[in-house]
Amino acid sequence: MLSNTTFRRHFPDVARDVAEAARTSASAADTPTSHYDLLVARNAKLKRRNKELTAHLTLAAARIQQITLDNQRLKQQLEAATGVTRIGTQRRRAPTQ
Repeated sequence: MLSNTTFRRHFPDVARDVAEAARTSASAADTPTSHYDLLVARNAKLKRRNKELTAHLTLAAARIQQITLDNQRLKQQLEAATGVTRIGTQRRRAPTQ
């Protein structure tokens, strides 16, 4: 099991949410908030977080595509410069009996 410090280091967002939930529950005793209002607030927070994550995912996918294209281009340039053909470019034929 992860120690508390390790958990916070590896999962900072979760640790922050837990700390915020603890603060919210402590302040909830002071201020009357309906269960519905709490759900609405949590839903809004999840929507914001989802929007952020979607933007990060879109950026990561675009970067992966760019790196893949760069890699293919570099392989082609390397093959052309060295005169080496990649192994496995053609499919093997099944042995005939």
